[in-house]
Amino acid sequence: MSLRTLFARWIGLISVGVRQTISRATQTDQTRIRFSILGVVVVIALLVVVTGIGIGLATGTTVYDDDVDYWIVPENDGERSSLLATDQPQFGSVHDTSDRIRAIDDVTFASPVLSDVNRLEVDGTSEYILVIGVINQPGFETIADVSTTGLTDDDPYYTDGEYNGDWTGEIALSRSASNLLEADAGDEVTLAGNDSFTVTATDDGSRSAGDMPTAVVQLSELQTLTGNNEHDQADQFIVGTNSPAVEDELKGIYPQSEVLTRGELTASATMDSGLPFALALTAFVVAVSVGTLFVLTTTGLEVVADRRQLATLSALGISTRSQLGLIGVQTLVVTGLGGLVGAITGLGGIRLANYVATETITTGPIAVSHLLFVPYGLVVGLLIGLLSLPVLLVLTRRVTGGVP
Repeated sequence: MSLRTLFARWIGLISVGVRQTISRATQTDQTRIRFSILGVVVVIALLVVVTGIGIGLATGTTVYDDDVDYWIVPENDGERSSLLATDQPQFGSVHDTSDRIRAIDDVTFASPVLSDVNRLEVDGTSEYILVIGVINQPGFETIADVSTTGLTDDDPYYTDGEYNGDWTGEIALSRSASNLLEADAGDEVTLAGNDSFTVTATDDGSRSAGDMPTAVVQLSELQTLTGNNEHDQADQFIVGTNSPAVEDELKGIYPQSEVLTRGELTASATMDSGLPFALALTAFVVAVSVGTLFVLTTTGLEVVADRRQLATLSALGISTRSQLGLIGVQTLVVTGLGGLVGAITGLGGIRLANYVATETITTGPIAVSHLLFVPYGLVVGLLIGLLSLPVLLVLTRRVTGGVP
């Protein structure tokens, strides 16, 4: 048989299989076909929702913030997070560098960021909290979803290259940190053994119990308490701007650094965290397993129910190989359509999950939505169909008596 003839034969089988599937779904076997598609839709939709939540969790526990246009971070070796940059390479002379960045045209604000997990104590209640040091300034409103309005502008303790200015002792707490420490505005706080801090603000938004307790303080004061004042060090920079042309100038600020946009930073956080990978892998395995078993059950019952039709086709001279091809095409059409519809349904599920979350337990979305989830769901649906084929083909051979 020539290649052209073989190709034409398979095109014919695919065409017949598609038309037969449409006919069954709309006329002769509506319930069984639609039930098969629905089963794939459900597992793919759940897969998309869980994957979106996994990515959302990975980017939700960092100092990443939607209001920041660019982040300057040290080059990463792939083994550590470029965002939650405790115990990682740091930048030096950050106050002077921050002034240089703010002097660039179209830069709205720029601040170094120093992150450190430290013990806070309020009235005998002591807890470890993520403490973030920043330089507050006009236009810079939030960091890690915590408002910076409780901090005085321009880091008063750092003056003319020295750490001998006015100590503010200002500290702003996230809602989860405030609840954990049972602290309100005006309460005295001990940070790293220094009891000169006062809560100037607590975040007004509601927070879920899973949010990371966070405190925001003046950069120079956190540097002094953590020993990073010797070389004026910080972990990263955040830069606000409305001009994409600024990115090229930011790349020359530090050697061995990366300038990341919001989208790139989200992808970086996702790649650096094992949590979304574990959730996505688990969801993938469960979806493929459940989907394959479901398709095997429904399609297997259909093959057994159609044994008379298959026997008639064999009597008319239609080979078992052609019948297997038709069943394979029908199975892939059903699972592919289920994967496509399931992915679109999953995107709707992500929106619903974010709506419910923001209305009940958090002020921000918990899941990431992306159009790439549509081809992802389609591919997984086709994979379910492919994994189902071997068993279905063996069953078809037995029903037809294995006539070649």
